[in-house]
Amino acid sequence: MRLENKVAIVTGATSGIGEAIARCFATEGAKVLLGGRKVEIGENIAKEINDQGGQAKFIHLEVTDQSDWDVAVKAAKTEFGGLNILVNNAGTNAANAFPKIDIDKWNQIMSINVTGPMMGIQTCAPLMKESGGGAFVNISSLGGMYGTPSTAYSTSKWAMRGLSENAAFTYADWGIRSNTIEPGFIENTNMTKAILAKTGNKGGLGNMSLLGRDGQPAELASVALFLASDDSSYVKGLDVPVDGGLYSGGVYGAAKGQIKAAIAAKAQQDKK
Repeated sequence: MRLENKVAIVTGATSGIGEAIARCFATEGAKVLLGGRKVEIGENIAKEINDQGGQAKFIHLEVTDQSDWDVAVKAAKTEFGGLNILVNNAGTNAANAFPKIDIDKWNQIMSINVTGPMMGIQTCAPLMKESGGGAFVNISSLGGMYGTPSTAYSTSKWAMRGLSENAAFTYADWGIRSNTIEPGFIENTNMTKAILAKTGNKGGLGNMSLLGRDGQPAELASVALFLASDDSSYVKGLDVPVDGGLYSGGVYGAAKGQIKAAIAAKAQQDKK
């Protein structure tokens, strides 16, 4: 197993990407602390993991609360004997954009999406060093690789990339690697469900990717597993889009969709 004898904290672990990562890590032998705010859901997920032979414990973790981070790190040491992996996954995509940005909402988004991960990195690093090193896996977004209409969210995810790069530099001598994942449109997450609800549930953005479909949480979890494991022991400061080719081939993907639509329209015309 690729994470045998490793201890991980995963934030935002009660749904979507965070839950998929926590379950994947436990399957691969990690002892997982599931961080989140939804106590009942988190405890049920931990129980399911334990019932299936894994090792997991839910901890209430509000990422903007330093005392919660202190408790989480203490739990990692007392419950599982150390800490090797931190997955900064918790985040918000609350709408807040030009031309009229609400400063209070802006500060809240930055607090959750940037300050929280910073606090996590800073608080977890000493125990990770003491435990022999490990990895930060920071979940950003494609919105942090190009501009989007969601001003505050996109800005925060650009900042997450900078935070991760700086951690890669700062903690190199501590034996800790830091890398970033930029998800594309991943199905069954709270964020993508909210987007679909606003657009009338007409489907995600994955149809514009080169693969022509939305991603699955398990597909992103497998990349997080690589970055958390010793398989990526010589990988540091990397940005990894997990998006079906939406970022690198988005123009071609969109064109592909237009070509398919044109072919379909021509076929319909020929039938008449």
